[in-house]
Amino acid sequence: MPPLVIVDGHNLLFRAAFGFPVPIKSRSGVDRTATFGFFSIARKAAVEIGEAEWVVFFDGAQGTSARLAEDATYKAQRVLKDPTIFDAMPDIKAGLDLLQIRWLELETTEADDLISTLVGMEAESGRQIYIMSMDKDFYQLVNQTTVILNTARKREQWIIGHEEILTQYGVLPTQWCDYRALTGDPSDNIQGITGIGPRTAARLLADGMLLEELVDSGRLGGSIEKKVLAGWEKVLQNRHLLRMRMITDPQLSTLTSGTITSWLPAKDILSKLQLWD
Repeated sequence: MPPLVIVDGHNLLFRAAFGFPVPIKSRSGVDRTATFGFFSIARKAAVEIGEAEWVVFFDGAQGTSARLAEDATYKAQRVLKDPTIFDAMPDIKAGLDLLQIRWLELETTEADDLISTLVGMEAESGRQIYIMSMDKDFYQLVNQTTVILNTARKREQWIIGHEEILTQYGVLPTQWCDYRALTGDPSDNIQGITGIGPRTAARLLADGMLLEELVDSGRLGGSIEKKVLAGWEKVLQNRHLLRMRMITDPQLSTLTSGTITSWLPAKDILSKLQLWD
């Protein structure tokens, strides 16, 4: 079975739309930066990874609704500076269809949860999985066969695995949500415990300790103990929001087939879609 590359579609879209120094336009002057960038960045990764099957997930329009029902401040700080980038979505999906790359978007589901579900399904067979995203939330899914592919980093740092996370943050991937529950996650507008930064959180969770064990561990003391206990319900709520969820949808079971994806250069994809005119 070839490796599986799972793409966080909107994450790649935002990088493509805002990551190029100059706009990429068609002959008639239509801005094609987002579409061109999406396929150009993906193909560059595909060349490095080699033969693999690719699948793409997109956030549903109401994807955050479940978490917003639990915490109205979830991702409340995010303001889209240029909503016109979504105009590229139909063309990107048409390009994926052209390449016979399967993609999925569910109205009330975040791509994170779809990706987590598929990873769980595929990992049972021991398949090598790459999650293509800049989002650190996916660190919680990393194990011996699942790694993060972040091509926004230096080439030698594209792959983020178990050891890289442990070395940089001092916690295991399985502790990632516990760690972020304490420190907070600004990208999702999740507030942590004041006074607990990355180093303190890593010390409290050293040796694989989970939140459930922390209160009776003897590691808390002084002002830190008071802060943690005072904000304990908030910490548990944070972790609940951060944890990716299993999605039940019959489409997930038919997304992968083991077929190796054949990639065309981005300019050829846009030409075939008649987007260069």
